[in-house]
Amino acid sequence: MRGRPNRALRAAWRRARIHLLRAAGLPLALVLERAARSSSRGLGIGLVYHEVGEPAGDPRRELVPALATSLFEAQVRHLASRYLVVSASDLLNATRERRRGERFPVAITFDDDLPSHLEVVAPILTSAGATATFYLTGASLRGPHRFWWERLQDAVDRNLDLAPLGLGPPRGVTGIHEVGRRIQDLPPGARDELDAKLQQLVGPDPPEAGLRAESLRRLAASGVEIGFHTRRHDVLPALGADELEHALRDGRGELEQVVGRPLTTISYPHGRADTRVAAAARAAGFDAGLTGQPTVVTPASEPLLLGRLSPSHTSLGELAFDVAWALFRARDQR
Repeated sequence: MRGRPNRALRAAWRRARIHLLRAAGLPLALVLERAARSSSRGLGIGLVYHEVGEPAGDPRRELVPALATSLFEAQVRHLASRYLVVSASDLLNATRERRRGERFPVAITFDDDLPSHLEVVAPILTSAGATATFYLTGASLRGPHRFWWERLQDAVDRNLDLAPLGLGPPRGVTGIHEVGRRIQDLPPGARDELDAKLQQLVGPDPPEAGLRAESLRRLAASGVEIGFHTRRHDVLPALGADELEHALRDGRGELEQVVGRPLTTISYPHGRADTRVAAAARAAGFDAGLTGQPTVVTPASEPLLLGRLSPSHTSLGELAFDVAWALFRARDQR
């Protein structure tokens, strides 16, 4: 019982913060950003997006909710007007080269192979004069493909019975996240078996699932950077040495043939990596690796373990404040 009041307080604080930053986040961010720019310290920010489109998703009930198109466009235009938007491969160097009074570099990145990357995101980036890095698996180059979390979301949305899969019904509004974490942490073989059962439960992947080779070519031709996200999307720190080496190479060459250039940066599946994974990524020929740790990039950051913040799904003010506050807090840290 002791934990319930704490959860209620955290939920109340979160609601209050959302309302406050929706109203005042942008002017607060401008003050913080100007103050942070007075520092000579090199700092940078990575942001990790997934799907963009309508209808907007609900982060409480969805594993990978869609960000509203209008909100994403507003966020990109804000970032392009106040920051130096760079590709992920340039983020660390731009951080090191920044001088007092100059804009802070920001890398906009996307994980997973989603149709909205080409159909929604690319035109917005072009219109705003911004760039981004898209981390892809290549699993859907030749035909429709969904990963286990997409099939799980489909099953939950349709109220299908998960008991035969040994999962049980998600409890409460956010229960799907707990189920997702349990599946994510399964050994690869056990997760494959569960995914096969999920596929039987929800049926064939829809024709529009994933990103085909021709769509990827068009995305790359728009001037954005393409990176690697591994073909199977396994949790890399849980893999043995041989499995890890295979995961960092499998499918990479095929993606490089499609886009016509080397893939030199990697985004680790589920944002999870450690020093062993970073060393293996370096040995595999990657120059930069992106995690899901919400940390600011500094000149001393390990190039294969760069952090990224998750953008707000609620307002431009919250995104603007979160970025500016992270930089303001880090300006005098050593």
